[in-house]
Order: sequence, then C-alpha cells, then structure tokens
Amino acid sequence: MSREIPIIFLSPPRALSFSEQNAEARKIYGIEIFAPGTYRGIAFRDEDVKEIAENFPKLKEKAGLDVPLKVDHRDEAEAIIGWISQLYIKEGKLYADAEITEPVAYEKIVRGTWKKVSCEIYLDFTDEEGKSWGKALRAVAIVAHPQVKKIRGLEVARFFEKILNGKEVMMMALKDAIAGAFGWLSERFKRLQEEAGKIVELGAVRHSLEYQLVEDIPWDADAAQERLAKWASSDGSGEKEAIDWSRYREGFAWYDPENGGNFYAYKLPHHDIVNGRFSCVWRGVVAAMAALKGARGGVDIPEEDREAVYNHLARHYEEFEREAPELSEKVKEGDDEVMAIELGEKLKKLEEENAQLKAQLEELRGELEKKRLAEREKRVWAILNSAIEKGKLLPAEKDKWAEYLLSLDDEDMEKAIALLEARPPLDLFEGKAKSVSPEEADRMMEEELAQRMASYLSPKRETK
Repeated sequence: MSREIPIIFLSPPRALSFSEQNAEARKIYGIEIFAPGTYRGIAFRDEDVKEIAENFPKLKEKAGLDVPLKVDHRDEAEAIIGWISQLYIKEGKLYADAEITEPVAYEKIVRGTWKKVSCEIYLDFTDEEGKSWGKALRAVAIVAHPQVKKIRGLEVARFFEKILNGKEVMMMALKDAIAGAFGWLSERFKRLQEEAGKIVELGAVRHSLEYQLVEDIPWDADAAQERLAKWASSDGSGEKEAIDWSRYREGFAWYDPENGGNFYAYKLPHHDIVNGRFSCVWRGVVAAMAALKGARGGVDIPEEDREAVYNHLARHYEEFEREAPELSEKVKEGDDEVMAIELGEKLKKLEEENAQLKAQLEELRGELEKKRLAEREKRVWAILNSAIEKGKLLPAEKDKWAEYLLSLDDEDMEKAIALLEARPPLDLFEGKAKSVSPEEADRMMEEELAQRMASYLSPKRETK
C-alpha cells in the first residue's frame, strides 16, 4: 500500500513578490504580443521574432533600454502604465511579462476592459555608441483596434485575482521552476490551476468579447435573448442545435455549466445585439442588478455565486460611469431606472394582453358574422317555402329567388321580401290539370313558368 505524500506549502521567494503584497507593482504574466507575419508590407520571420526576444535582455543591460507598456501609441510619459519585465517565445509567438505601476490601469486589465495590444518595433536599433543590434522591441501599447488581429494580448495573461468565493487563485506558470526539486508538487500545482480554471467558468460569466455600451434604449429581455440566440448560432437561425453556447453566454451574468446546452441555464441577461453589434445595454444591467437584489421575485442562483455576479454587474456600472448599489441594500421603490424598467415590462405585458384581446375580439366578430349569415340564409329559405305554400311562387323559382335575395344587402333584401309577400296567389293549373292530359299539363306549366319568369325580370308596361 503506497504512502500518501504529505502536502508542503512553500512561501514564494522575494523575487516572486505577488501583486496583492505590493500594491504599487502588480505583475502580469504571459501577454501574447506578436507573431511572425507580414505587416504594412514588412515581413517578420521566425528568426526575426527570435532576434527581438534575444535582444531584450541584452539591450536592457548594455544599452539601458527599458520597454514601456502604455496606452495607445502615445510617447507622453503620462501614457505609461508599466514596464515590460520579460520577453520570450512560446509556440512560435512572442510573449511578455509586465509590471503595472498604475492601480487603475491594473483594474481595467483585470476587468477585461483593456485586452488588445500592439507592438512598436525597431527595425534596426542603434545604441549611443553607434552599434547596430537589429530588430528590437520599442514599446507595447494597449489599443482598441490592433493591426495584428490574431494576437490575443491580455486575454491570455495570468495575474492574481479574487474570484467567486473571494479566495485568491495563483495563475502564474511556476510548474517549470518547481518541477526539478518537487515533481509531485508541480503536478499538484497543475491540478490546482485546472481547478482554478473551472472555478472561473462556474456560475458568474466572464466576458471575453468586446462590446459597445448602449445607454438610451429600452430593455426587452425576451427580445434580447432571441437576438443573442440568432447572433450566437452558426446559421443565424437561433435554433438550439446551431448555437455556440460559449458565445451565447456572453450576454448573461450567470449560467449553469452543467446544463450549458439549454436556454434555461442562462440568467440575468443584460446584453443585446444593437445595429448588428454585441452591446451592453444600461437598462439591462440595471434590470439584472435589481433582480439579483430581489426585485420582481429575484433570481434563483447559488448563494455562493451572488458576490461574483454582483461584481460582474458592478463593473458594468463603472463602465457607464455609475455607482453600483450595495449588494446588501434592498431595491429602492423610488429608483428611477428600476421604475422605468418595471413600467416598461408592465407596458409590454399590457400590450401583449391587448393584442390577445384584439385577436379574441376579431375571432368573436368572425363567429358572429358566420352566425348572422347562417340565420339570414335560414330566414330566406323559410320565406320562400312560405311563398310557395301560399301559391305566390313556383317551386322551380325557389333557387333563383334564394340566390337573388342573398346577394342583396340587408336593406334591399327586406324590400324584395316585402314585394314578394305582397304578391297575390297564383293559379297553379289546378283547373287546367283536370281538363288536359298530364303531358299537356307539363307543357302548359313550362310555358306559364317562362312567362312568369319573364314578367318578374322585366318591368310591366302600362296598357291604355
């Protein structure tokens, strides 16, 4: 039976001082900054990328070249937010570690507001003594729209961050440093990293896509979810089978990873597709925060996820330059934004109910019209049968009269019926039938019928 290896906790050396211990210097590891390719007509081969990486420590030591991390491609000192500390190649791409000196900038990186980068490269750096070094890194800039689209920048960076239950999870790549002396500890650390990744994915959603902020539009959660489903599906249908669920969950603050392939697993929507762009909608953020705090019946999510979801939504409040309410505070009845959303939802509900009532009314009107026409037809046939019994109409005339009367509107039909009822009884050949043969009686009846029909259809002439 194998003996279980005891767990040993080692304090990190001073050289690996963590950002939480040093508030002035926050470190970020593994920023993907550059890859071989042709940019603006200049080709960068694998050996060029290698040269840039190898020149970094040499130029820092011998030429005093410090490489700044800055905002946009500005050369002003105020644009600098930190410094590149290491440069290395991984999987053919150029990676960097950085030390952030500005706390506000570090928070923006942690929140995911800043994640795209662009490099400034010397094609042939020459030091003060006139020595040529070849290609070298001049600066790394945080930008909104980098020229090299395939570079993931800060999206893949690792740093110390409080997540979900408030515990600090170490995301640095210490495995290689520890593996030589403590192989088993390296494996344990690897498992901890994997578990940390799982913790990040559970419950609260972390945005990985860029989005625009949209403030002055109403919020319709149901319609937004339909548009998100179409946007996230491969064929634009919004059908469950075609949806990329990792893309769909970007629109929400929480999801259930165990049921991630179902619509009901996603809660607290606050993003929408506005003019074809993935957008964060202010009133959607307010609605999600209000629901998290108990408005409109609240939201059913695990208690341990609430703080992380709150932090997610609170970051959006900051992006809209608003102050997020405390999680412990109850929703205020007089909150204008919450009231506007609630009134909008009530209005939407009333509009839906009104549409349903209109549809029901139209259906009732249709049924009443069918009933009226049936009663009208029934009355016409009753009147014609009565006229035949009274000798005012021949049986052969019945169908034609019915067709004629039913083609009239109600007023003209009543006039025609009144004229029919006012006609005197007709001699239906009773006397003639007794003095002639049946064949002759039929012939005479047909002639009489023709004459009478002619008289009905043409106006009578006055005789002098």
